[in-house]
Amino acid sequence: MKRSHIPELGYIKILEGANESLLLVKDEKIIAAWNLNAESLEETHENKAMNMININPESRIEVYQLEDNMFSTIVDLNEECRLPLPVGIDFLLEKSVKEVNRGDVLSKYRIRDPSEDDIDNLLNDYKSKIGGR
Repeated sequence: MKRSHIPELGYIKILEGANESLLLVKDEKIIAAWNLNAESLEETHENKAMNMININPESRIEVYQLEDNMFSTIVDLNEECRLPLPVGIDFLLEKSVKEVNRGDVLSKYRIRDPSEDDIDNLLNDYKSKIGGR
């Protein structure tokens, strides 16, 4: 995840294994945190929820931007999640997965880029099936 992906006002949802974390973000600072362990149904808030965040290559990260009124409402409704002091977004960026090299992913899953001949053959095959249109 890059700094440019972080909204000015919004939240970040992190799904990792049995954990789901929500971080409320304002002006590149995390102002509230919540975590749910889906197996035990245990909820944690504030700093303890921040400590539960684990990001690995299998994690799913969703980023949502909110307008000011909606953000304020969510913060008010989740007062128990508010951090005593905001945490810089660098905390999350340092935990996030490094950039993935396209070549490494293609190699790992044994995917090869099609050659121009492969593309021509596919197009010709398609044209022959639809009657040469």
